[in-house]
Amino acid sequence: MKILYLSPIRSWLRHLGLTKLLVLPRTIKSQLRNAEYQRKQPEKVEVKVGEYTANLLVADIIEYSRVLSFQEDYRIIETLLNRVLSGDSYWDIGANIGLYSVLLAKAVGESGRVFAFEPEERAGNRLQQNVTVNNLSNVRIFPIALGRDRARLKLSVSQHASSGTHSLVIPENEVSTTTTVDVDVIPGDELRKQEQINVPTAIKVDVEGAEEEVLAGLNETLRHPDCKTVVCEIHFSVLESRGMPEAPARIERYLQECGFTRTFWLDYSHLVAYK
Repeated sequence: MKILYLSPIRSWLRHLGLTKLLVLPRTIKSQLRNAEYQRKQPEKVEVKVGEYTANLLVADIIEYSRVLSFQEDYRIIETLLNRVLSGDSYWDIGANIGLYSVLLAKAVGESGRVFAFEPEERAGNRLQQNVTVNNLSNVRIFPIALGRDRARLKLSVSQHASSGTHSLVIPENEVSTTTTVDVDVIPGDELRKQEQINVPTAIKVDVEGAEEEVLAGLNETLRHPDCKTVVCEIHFSVLESRGMPEAPARIERYLQECGFTRTFWLDYSHLVAYK
């Protein structure tokens, strides 16, 4: 399967429309969930991964589907849960409404810490509500984006806060039609020193095509021996649209250079790195 992660081949498959076959099961599940939501109209959904349970608020079908996406992300979440212990620190970069943050907060326990980064205001508000609903006191939310350099940039925002597709990457042909908000961007290394935060044991990155910049801004953190795990979603199509088809390979090499002795692909878009 790893051949699918090589950018030229993946690009060729995408242009032929064959990568759509990879997401067909998700499309079918989405249709089933739509029908289920119409029947139940729940205000809250319980999510369970291993021994950890989270209760997440839902206001409509989009949010319901977003919460239930944990079923497709089960292996990703499980990978992170298996790599932290009580008292550890976890960074959720691109936290959205907090599915990962809440579950990892329970895994690291009251003596551990979760730092959730979500620059989109509506998603950040929902994240805070989900932290409150789960009675968590070990989660700190930063309403900023992480990146290579300190800056004030435009964030493309989706119509729905819970979509999970808000992005600092705006295609040139969509600039005039994209809704944006200005957000603060800061390198993770700089923020960690500024806030006197310990090096995280595990990091998840899901930033819709800005993953290389985020990781570059975490150079010192990633090289620290206490940083043991990185799970990064690689947005191949977005990177290709930016003229960066080689970025996935660069990211994997970069993590290896930072001391991660084992890197592997958990699925067709999630790169995992271990020390």
